[in-house]
Amino acid sequence: MEGNAESTSGTNIGVYGVTASTAGYGVEGKATATTGAPIGVYGTTASPTGAGVSGINTSTTGGNAVQGYSLATSGNGIGVVGQTASPNGAGVNGVNTSTTGGNAVEGFYVSSTGSGTGVYGQSASGAGLSGNATAATGYNWGVYAQSASTQGQGVYGLASATSGYNIGVFGYTNSTGGVGVQGSSPGVAVAGINQTCDSSGACTTITGTAGKFMTAEGGTILQGVGAGNSEVFSVNSYGDAVFNGNVEIDGSLSVVLDVSKGGGSFKIDHPLDPENKYLSHSFVESPDMMNIYNGNVVTDRRGFATVVLPDYFEALNRDFRYQLTVIGQFAQAIVSSEIGQGRFTIRTNRPKVKVSWQVTGIRQDAYANAHRIPVSEDKPPAKRGAYLHPDAYGQGEASVSGSRR
Repeated sequence: MEGNAESTSGTNIGVYGVTASTAGYGVEGKATATTGAPIGVYGTTASPTGAGVSGINTSTTGGNAVQGYSLATSGNGIGVVGQTASPNGAGVNGVNTSTTGGNAVEGFYVSSTGSGTGVYGQSASGAGLSGNATAATGYNWGVYAQSASTQGQGVYGLASATSGYNIGVFGYTNSTGGVGVQGSSPGVAVAGINQTCDSSGACTTITGTAGKFMTAEGGTILQGVGAGNSEVFSVNSYGDAVFNGNVEIDGSLSVVLDVSKGGGSFKIDHPLDPENKYLSHSFVESPDMMNIYNGNVVTDRRGFATVVLPDYFEALNRDFRYQLTVIGQFAQAIVSSEIGQGRFTIRTNRPKVKVSWQVTGIRQDAYANAHRIPVSEDKPPAKRGAYLHPDAYGQGEASVSGSRR
């Protein structure tokens, strides 16, 4: 079946079909040839406001406006194919005006084997597949697709352009209770992989960003919830992160801003039995923003030794404190000259005495001066009566405060 609407103005339609039957079709086309490139339904229009193929089902209880089947058991058979050369057009456009349910576009791949696709969208620029759920209420989907294949995809979108900001799959909803894109699985619900794939389907991972999230100021960039829909971690638009559990880091941790925690330690393979044991140490903590420096020195024949500190020491620190310990013999040791010009002097009452020294300082850099850590503070009204660690106080999970200061 082929329909041409050759008028260049008005709302004209290449093929128009209407059915009021709950099991009927507005338009149905079958291409039974097993070779070549046959098309079940093909429609063309030259009008900027027309439709190549339009199907309307006026039944309020069921049926489909447009439905396509491909009976081919091999090759590249497609139930419905849509193509447009317009930069703002859509190859396939589905609109569901119901505010209570239904899908704008729905695709099923029912085979349980092979590499099938429920809905396939491809674009050289822009969006391979775009779906809008415009209902302001309810649980609605921009695009819904289903595949029963063990190797298939419910939705597969390919943006083949190698430059520009193009999107393989784009999901959007206007509902404050809706979801733009959602993945559900007993395994991995959503996975992001930076890779390139050839025509045979062989893929190679490449360097890039596997997941990217954005929100306006004051919003939540990323949130994880557990049983009972309780928050287990979140990251807001300012980069503040909350983890309501333990955090284990296998590598190094570099802290630029503040970190608030209930406790902390390092955990490594035990150096005496690395295959069978762990070794853990607790962090050293202080109410001050304190830096610690230490070392060993041996006094000279007159009982003097000069300790040279890093060149940034006095710019970074203030309120210096000293600890001296004599090693190997009974002797007295004092700080004969306090810190100045990046050094201080130790004196012992005997020559050639080994002294272990420790110096601490309180940070006075610009960031530390602007962001002193409050040692004791009142909880905000919304958090009073709740606990950061309720189990330590014999309280239930409902008492979790769930916030940093």
